[in-house]
Amino acid sequence: MVSLAQFEERFAKLVNYEEEKYALIRRQLKREGDVSDMYQRRVEEIEAALKKKEQDIFVSVLIDGDCMNFLDEHLRGGELGGREAARGLKLSILDYVRHQFPAAPANLQIVIRIYANYVGLAKTYVEAQTVPNVAFFGAFINGFNKEDPLCDFVNAGDGKECADEKIRATFNISISNVHCFRVIFGASADNGYARLLGPHRDSEKITLLEGPPFARELAELATKLPTMSCSSVFRSCKILGNASTLSLTPPRTPAAQITPAVKYAAAAANAAVTPKGSQTIPGAPSRPAVALNRTIARNSASQRVDTPIQCSTGDIKAMKAKKLCNEFHILGTCKFALMGRPCTHSHGKRVSGHELEALRYVARLSRCPQGLACKDVNCICGHRCLKDPCRQGRLCFFPPEMHGVDIKIVSYD
Repeated sequence: MVSLAQFEERFAKLVNYEEEKYALIRRQLKREGDVSDMYQRRVEEIEAALKKKEQDIFVSVLIDGDCMNFLDEHLRGGELGGREAARGLKLSILDYVRHQFPAAPANLQIVIRIYANYVGLAKTYVEAQTVPNVAFFGAFINGFNKEDPLCDFVNAGDGKECADEKIRATFNISISNVHCFRVIFGASADNGYARLLGPHRDSEKITLLEGPPFARELAELATKLPTMSCSSVFRSCKILGNASTLSLTPPRTPAAQITPAVKYAAAAANAAVTPKGSQTIPGAPSRPAVALNRTIARNSASQRVDTPIQCSTGDIKAMKAKKLCNEFHILGTCKFALMGRPCTHSHGKRVSGHELEALRYVARLSRCPQGLACKDVNCICGHRCLKDPCRQGRLCFFPPEMHGVDIKIVSYD
């Protein structure tokens, strides 16, 4: 039989054991609590770091401004046009990223760098009569740079490879930057960049931006890499460096007709306009008997046909030199004036007679964005290339479907 003393001794040992067990459990719980707090702090630190990293995530947009030319409507808007171009480009990039990469950070930054030979590019735009002078182009660049702190048009210098070298250097920095979500590369007409992009043909960080059609080697890369376009900002064809290269060889004409000039306007006029007092150019649609002021002529394919205009090449050259506002003088209204914005072309007293006909021809040198299906009775733009044959190929402002159009009129809208 166990004595009371033995029982008390055993009870004391049991109590001591239980106290040690509870102490161990308390220490373990405290340790688990400390570990849990440590991991919670670590999670919070990681989340904060990820959030900060997302704030630093950016898309690098690299563009060769020498081969990616802006639309006339932006260039002719001066500083305001530059602002519109920067804003339109950024919105297009954001829209592309949001649709193609839904998981992209909401606060993604768009960093735009356009490198170009400023002097050479300004001269090209002036020769193409897109801007009146170099200073006007400078105003456009000023507006582009002022619109957004991350949008820069950079004068790369007048060396042949200056822009190329800067674009290559910036590309290499961007592609290796962990904060760079994507590189959007715009230099579609320059084969030289194929060597830069070739090693990255399997990259998941590059998108090719198309303005003019991709040069042959870049076209091959475009089958491997995703592509996008920004038709609201850039031309679909490149402006040639010298206005004289835009000229074409006119068809043979009788000696009594006006002698073709070297410049584009005169050559185009001889190719597609009937000078007063001379016979109708072969291939031009016959003048209909009905008035066409408010009707649209159609061919057998229901494509719009521009009715012929009779004017001399001299009048055409004179109208081009005056830089008149086509809309104001032809239609009596100007979209810029209606929006309360300054128009970069002359208004004044509206032209009439043979000057008006010549100005209508000048207006047709600009492609209608609606193309052959245009239903706007007040449209003054061209619905086919006036050069027949056209020797510009992909460089022509008019797309392939607006060449060789059947000009036989069979109906009117």
